[in-house]
Amino acid sequence: MSSFQLASFEQSDRADYLALLDQAWGHQGLSGDEFDWWFLRNPAGSLMSVARIDGRVVGVAGHTLLRMVLGGEERLASFSVHATTLPEARGLGIFRELELKHEQEAQERGVSVVLAFASAPTAPVFLGPLGWTEIGRLRIWARPIVRHGVAVGVAALDVGSDAAVSWPNHVVRDTRHLSWRYLDSPRGYVAVRSGDGYAVVWPAKPHRGRTIAVLADLAGPDVHGLLLAAARVSRAHVLFGLPAQGQRGAYLRAGFLPTNRTLHFMGKALADPLDADPAAWRFTLGDTDFF
Repeated sequence: MSSFQLASFEQSDRADYLALLDQAWGHQGLSGDEFDWWFLRNPAGSLMSVARIDGRVVGVAGHTLLRMVLGGEERLASFSVHATTLPEARGLGIFRELELKHEQEAQERGVSVVLAFASAPTAPVFLGPLGWTEIGRLRIWARPIVRHGVAVGVAALDVGSDAAVSWPNHVVRDTRHLSWRYLDSPRGYVAVRSGDGYAVVWPAKPHRGRTIAVLADLAGPDVHGLLLAAARVSRAHVLFGLPAQGQRGAYLRAGFLPTNRTLHFMGKALADPLDADPAAWRFTLGDTDFF
C-alpha cells in the first residue's frame, strides 16, 4: 500500500469522517447531528484531521479543546477523541501521525496538556511511540433502575462561573459549557436540580446491543438527592456513573456498586507539566467523548 498524506479537516471531508466512524462503531459512533454539535459548535474549539491514500480517506482523528482548572489556574486542555483507521490501512502509523499533528497544533494554540480516555488499541500507541504517561484507571459504578422515566428535567443550567470550583483538576463547568455539552446536544440529555446542585443523565444510550442510562455529570453538595433524581429520569434498566472518591458512600446508599469496567486515563505535557497523581484529577462520564 502506498504512503499516506495528512490534511486538516474540511467540510467536504464530513461524509468520509462519518463513514469511517460508522464502519468502526456502528450506532455507537456519531450521527451527523452529533458530529456537528461535538466538533463544530464546541465553544472552546476542535482539531480535526484526515489521512488519505491515493485520494481516499483511510484515517480520521480529532481533538476536543476544553477549558480546565489545572493546578488551581484556568488553562486550555485537549482531549484526543473520535479516531479510527480503515482495517486495510492499519499498521502504517496513521493514528500516531494524526496524533502528533494535533499535538503540535494544540501546542501552537497554547494548550497546557493533552489527555485521553484510551481504548485498548490506542493505549499502547499513546504510552509507546507518542510518549504519554499513564495516570490511572477510573472505576465505573452502576445501579439497577426499577421504575424509569417517571420525572421531568429542567430546561436550563444557570450555574454561574464554575459549579466545580472546589474540585481538583477538572473541566470548567460554567453555564456556557454545560449548555453546549448537554442542553444543546442532540443526544437528549436530561438535567435535574437539587438544592444548589445539578445532575445530567443520558436516559437511554444504545450500548453493546442493549440500552443503558448514563449519569453524565453531577455537581453539588446534595449528592444523594441528585443521584435519586437522576435515577427517576433514567429510561433503562441500569444507570452508570463515575463517583469521585469522596462520593462513594453516597453512591452506595443510592444503590450503586462498582463494576469491572474502568476508564484508562492518560496524558502528555505540552505547555505545562502533567500531574501524574490520579488523586489530582476529577472527571464525570460526560467528560469523555463516548458518554
